[in-house]
Amino acid sequence: MKKVKHIILWLLVAMYLAATVSFVADRQQRIVCNQVEVRIVDSLQNGFISEKSIQALFQRKGIALIGKNYKDINLESLETVVNNYPPVDKAEVFKTVSGKVVIEVKQRNPILRVIDLNNESYYVDDKGYIMKLSGNYTSHVIIANGYIRSNFQHTNKTNVLQFQQKSSGKRVIMAELFKLAQFITNNKFWNAQIQQIFVNANGDFELVPRVGSHVIVFGDFTDCKSKFENLMSLYKNGLPATGWNKYETINLKYKGQVICTKRE
Repeated sequence: MKKVKHIILWLLVAMYLAATVSFVADRQQRIVCNQVEVRIVDSLQNGFISEKSIQALFQRKGIALIGKNYKDINLESLETVVNNYPPVDKAEVFKTVSGKVVIEVKQRNPILRVIDLNNESYYVDDKGYIMKLSGNYTSHVIIANGYIRSNFQHTNKTNVLQFQQKSSGKRVIMAELFKLAQFITNNKFWNAQIQQIFVNANGDFELVPRVGSHVIVFGDFTDCKSKFENLMSLYKNGLPATGWNKYETINLKYKGQVICTKRE
């Protein structure tokens, strides 16, 4: 008898919940959109996107939400439109019971600005994707220039690591540049110290620091971590004694060696 009572009780609870959900769903279907709110969740970090730019995007696409019934608003379709906007990394769209449609946007995060041999310029974000420059905002990131050939189409769907996978073992400068910029950006000290990567005619990376008048000949990306460890050792134990401007070049390209050339 006790079991039967429990079963009946759970059935009543289930029926109540089903009725409540149905009521709420029906009520939501009758809600009319009275406000569109755009939230740029990382606005303090980057400024590629604003509320006005999302509104302008909707106008170009012929999307009008104010006054529209909730049942006629396709959230998935709206998310697709916003996610296809080049500076957007990820977007989420949801409705509130008060009639507000909220668009939360996370921007792409550049870590490298490339100026290639043709003087074309673009960003590479932290996931390796190409970003076109913005007329509204300039991101202060590491600059890479010199003998860089961008043998690909500059679109926001281009990932520099894809070219490494298709290269059949050949060295891909752009892929290495991205990984080097990624390593530098993820280290607080090196991110503050390294401001530029120059690719010379031999394909070697030359790093230009903010402190010190030397140039760091880095070579390729091979043994990246140990090269920076060797450089840090020199910074801590050598340069404080000799002076930061004594050397013209610090060469790290040979495994396990740090070769310093004095300024003439």
